[in-house]
Amino acid sequence: MKMGLGAHFFIVQMILLRDPFDITPIIEPIIVGMGYDFWGLECQSGETHAQVRVFIENDEGVTLDDCSRVSQQLSAVLDVEDPIQVPYTLEISSPGINRPLFSVEQMNSVVGNKVKVKTLRLIEKRRNFSGTLEEVGEEYIKIKDSENKVFTVPLNAIKNVKLVVDIKFND
Repeated sequence: MKMGLGAHFFIVQMILLRDPFDITPIIEPIIVGMGYDFWGLECQSGETHAQVRVFIENDEGVTLDDCSRVSQQLSAVLDVEDPIQVPYTLEISSPGINRPLFSVEQMNSVVGNKVKVKTLRLIEKRRNFSGTLEEVGEEYIKIKDSENKVFTVPLNAIKNVKLVVDIKFND
């Protein structure tokens, strides 16, 4: 079975997913069963290789050992289920401090914070937005830039959203 190169976008339980291999239903129950939260998934695919990056979260944080354990479990299941028809690299990671945001729920939790947004198509003559996440609607987000201009970006136009955390150190 040959998979296409384009990403498929769909909203399931208010989660914006980019899962061209349809592996979320396979991996999420395993991750949750291991005591972690499934934060999100990034996939990049070419004709000869794919990269699958799975983000996990835990109230106590995520260690390298946690990533290793999840990787071993997911690798075994994905080898059996075989949903990815090209050789692939599986990476397991914490979302980190400047975390990607994959769902409306995740975006709602950071309203009022700085974000960077990349879009799939031009929105008001641009594809990159940086500013304060002002609002999250059912079909859009609103971002206010440093000049107080507000941009409305449709959810179906979003390529990715990342939280931007400014860390200031006292001298």
